[in-house]
Amino acid sequence: MTRSDVAREFGGEHRVIPRALTMGVAPILAARSILMLATGTHKADVVARALNGPMTADLPASLLQSGAPRVTWMLDEPAAAGLF
Repeated sequence: MTRSDVAREFGGEHRVIPRALTMGVAPILAARSILMLATGTHKADVVARALNGPMTADLPASLLQSGAPRVTWMLDEPAAAGLF
């Protein structure tokens, strides 16, 4: 992906972070422990689907259900709103 590809998500190309690290699902699921952080109301639906919906490649976060004891979810109240 280029900075232009993600500019809309950041509110303009000038606000895109200069560097990022990406990792595929397989190495994440192979980790000894996994920390998932989500904040904001715009994450509430995806958090609820990831934790309570079916595991699907269409929602990679849902695959974390398979490693449940090793996954720690850190959510603020708005991101967790769909869980209550």
